[in-house]
Amino acid sequence: MSEREVLESDADYPDHPDTIPISIIPQPRNSHHDEGEWEIQDDSTGERPASGGRASRRRQEEKRRGMGRAAIMLPPMLVTLVAGGYRVGAAQVREDEAATWWAAHLSWSDLGRLLDNTDVVLAPYYVLMHIWVAVAGSSPAMLRVPSVVAMAVTAGLLALLGRRMFDAPTGLVAGLVFAVLPVTTRFAQEARPFALAALSVVAGALLLYRALDHVGADRWGGYAFGMLCTGLFHPVAATVVVAYLLITLATERQRTGAWLAVTLVPVAPLFAVLMLARGQNHQDPQGGTDVHALLRLPQELLGSQHAALAVGGLALLGVLLGRRNGVPLLVWAVLPPVALFGLRSYGNLFTPSYFVFTVPAVALLAGAGVCGLAKLLPGREGGAATRQIVLGAVAAVAVAAVSLPALNGLRTDPRPGLPDYQAASAWLRTQTRGGDGVVYSGELDKAMRGTAYQLRAVADPPDAVYVTVSPQRDGTYTGQPCSAPVVCTKDVQRIWLVATAPRTPYAGMTADEGRFLQTEYKAGTAKDFAGGLRITLFDRLPRKSAR
Repeated sequence: MSEREVLESDADYPDHPDTIPISIIPQPRNSHHDEGEWEIQDDSTGERPASGGRASRRRQEEKRRGMGRAAIMLPPMLVTLVAGGYRVGAAQVREDEAATWWAAHLSWSDLGRLLDNTDVVLAPYYVLMHIWVAVAGSSPAMLRVPSVVAMAVTAGLLALLGRRMFDAPTGLVAGLVFAVLPVTTRFAQEARPFALAALSVVAGALLLYRALDHVGADRWGGYAFGMLCTGLFHPVAATVVVAYLLITLATERQRTGAWLAVTLVPVAPLFAVLMLARGQNHQDPQGGTDVHALLRLPQELLGSQHAALAVGGLALLGVLLGRRNGVPLLVWAVLPPVALFGLRSYGNLFTPSYFVFTVPAVALLAGAGVCGLAKLLPGREGGAATRQIVLGAVAAVAVAAVSLPALNGLRTDPRPGLPDYQAASAWLRTQTRGGDGVVYSGELDKAMRGTAYQLRAVADPPDAVYVTVSPQRDGTYTGQPCSAPVVCTKDVQRIWLVATAPRTPYAGMTADEGRFLQTEYKAGTAKDFAGGLRITLFDRLPRKSAR
């Protein structure tokens, strides 16, 4: 027999239309091929499966069983669309979402000024939302549609990633587990960049495999673009690069140099963005700084304690049964939060929502654990796929069942502890009259954005009398404060105070602003709303006549 044996073309196999010309080549021993394993190479495209001939035969067998891409992508995508799309516009726009609306509704020049002062790391997302809002409008549902679609596509691509790393049943089960998690529904219904960051990370992993599975260098551009999008939609998500390195080492070790060279391409623009972000104002971290914050992260991220225990147990099983592919997924899931927690003293970015991009890895490990366990169950070898799908469906239903209380809690409006700007603004509209002013205290930026969104359709809203330069012109969320309240409030007889901290009603104001409001005006009608929000009317005191 010659060193290279060429098999017959598909014309000689009329019963197998999917057969393509292939060559069987003895593969030398190396770190990623088993001894005596033969590599199946597609001579028509130049592609080769990194894990050898068994992977190629497995994929062909899956196609004959109807387990193609559509069969494993559509169920997770549909479940995510249903869960994320159900009453997507029912809950009011929340404080952080109001920041998205604020940036999206600005003119291009005003948006440029805003990004010059704050949130430049979110520039790609704000630009995308600016275009979307111009086309679709700014209702709560329309603001959230991009996140719903992004999460649905993430679930579908996660299923494909599971098929590439393990097998088709594992991909299907991982996609379904991801779809029913409370965190998936929550961030599908939130107009923030976290769903798009998760999508970029999963797509980047698939594009990396696509490059590694091809003998040429023409597929690396897609991976480089995916890595760039990952960092631009949220810089924290770029920490997944360590997991990408481990995937490369486990799949095609000799191409690590190519991976490193390509990965360095997006570093320059990402580094430039991070340098621009230095010194800018950013939102405060919400994850805490003590070790209990790290221990609480799985529960806070996944949406409930029960969901975290259920999925976490399956994920640990996946680490044990996932073999070499379990390690990159474990690093993907664990390294980013642990690293940022350890670096919190240098710049605290430890916020649960920043780690949504790690959830696909957890779901994929859970799928690997369930399907790996199904393979160990007694039964015919040919029925392993059926056992995997059945057991995986049971696991996904169980995860959904334990997640129901958290899923129902997502529909609560407002969410516990969050200010009810919708009810407060609705009441304010019935109480105000022409010439009234409004001032804010507490968390000024959140109060101003939240109120501005709810009053966006009002033709003549109350003027923010303690602002001398508008937020639009100032390139901030709050504008420039008034330095002379006596001038800023000239001829304003009534001022409404919107306070997010009723116990310290003048917090956030300058000393002159607070003192002037207390001495020149008298507090009158007040109304409290959920989340510690209070609106108080101040009437100007009569001027004392000069003697």
